[in-house]
Order: sequence, then structure tokens, then C-alpha cells
Amino acid sequence: MTKRPTLLASLLTLFTAVGTARADDAPTSPSPDEKTGVQLDFHYGVLQPILLRGFNAAVDVRGRRWMLSYSHGQGLEFSRAPGALTKQEEAAGVRIVAPISTGGGVGYRLWRELYVMADVKVHRFEVAASREVSRYTTVTVGAEVGYRIFLYKGLHITPVVRFWPNVWDNAPSGGVEVATADGSLRHEPLKQGSNGVFANVLVGWAFDL
Repeated sequence: MTKRPTLLASLLTLFTAVGTARADDAPTSPSPDEKTGVQLDFHYGVLQPILLRGFNAAVDVRGRRWMLSYSHGQGLEFSRAPGALTKQEEAAGVRIVAPISTGGGVGYRLWRELYVMADVKVHRFEVAASREVSRYTTVTVGAEVGYRIFLYKGLHITPVVRFWPNVWDNAPSGGVEVATADGSLRHEPLKQGSNGVFANVLVGWAFDL
């Protein structure tokens, strides 16, 4: 009769130890109800180096609910993205590069790690099919929806869907003239993704200040 309480106590002690260990190793995803300080989140877009041979890095400052974000992309070769070029541009060997894509946004956490954000970004483009380079700038104003998934401590991935339509550009009416080997063609200011809609996956690290 004395063995049963001892065995039960041993099992309870074991379960408590396992639960404590799991709690110590759990991701540091802050609950809106528990978060009282400020958090920094550094993250990096996965698709930019894969599809566009460039990079885009960002830093978020997150409070209990609100967040501020700044991101910077560089060396993005948009002509490599599927459907970015027209058939005429493909035939002429047009190359479209964004040496700088920069901006920021304001976001709000809706539930757990689900957030929405309003973004403003400036994209500078260089278009060439020969040695002559044509340049123009676009501005996008849009929205982002994402959900952070913590893997270990501050390490996380964030699937995001963005809608960044062009709201302004400094291209001439009718498009930018691009010199080609056979003459020239007109290039319309590039849109982000499919008419402004695209998805990405972010990888980052978050830590409390």
C-alpha cells in the first residue's frame, strides 16, 4: 500500500520536471496579455535572394499591440521574376533592377502573432537592354497580413501576404523609353507581384529589450 503513493508522487515529480523543461525551452513568443515591454524583431525575406538575386532586411519595434517597421531591399533583379517582362521586353533582353527598395510601416497585432500593417515604400528602378540605362521611381502604399511562428526561443518564420499597388511614379506618359539593339521600346512602370499582390516568407529573430 505504501508503494502506490510513492509511485504516484514520483510520476507527478517527473511530469512537473518535464513541463518545467518544456516551458524553459519554449519560444519567446510574447502573449498580448503578458507583453508589457518593447521587443526588437530582425527579419529577412526568403524569396528575394532566391527569385531576384537581391536581399531585403527589416527591423520591427513592437510594443504590446502596436509596431513600427523599417525595411530595405537592394540589388533586386525584378526581370527574373516570372511574368515581370512583356514578350517584347523578353525578346529584347531587357533587364530590370531595383538598386534600392526602401520604406516602412505601422502595424497592429490582432490576435496572438497575427498582425496587419500599412506600408509605404519607394522603389528605384534601372532598365536596360544595352549599355544605355533608363531610370524611374515608383511609390507603393498598401497593406500586409502576417503571422509569426516561433520555432526556438526568438527564432521564427512569418508567412506574409502583401498588397502594394503603385500610387505614384515619375515615368513619362506612355512609359520609359529603353534603348535596344534594334531601336527602342516603351517600358511601363513595374508593379509589385501580380497587380500589387504577392506573398513571401520571412525568417528572423526577436528579443525583448
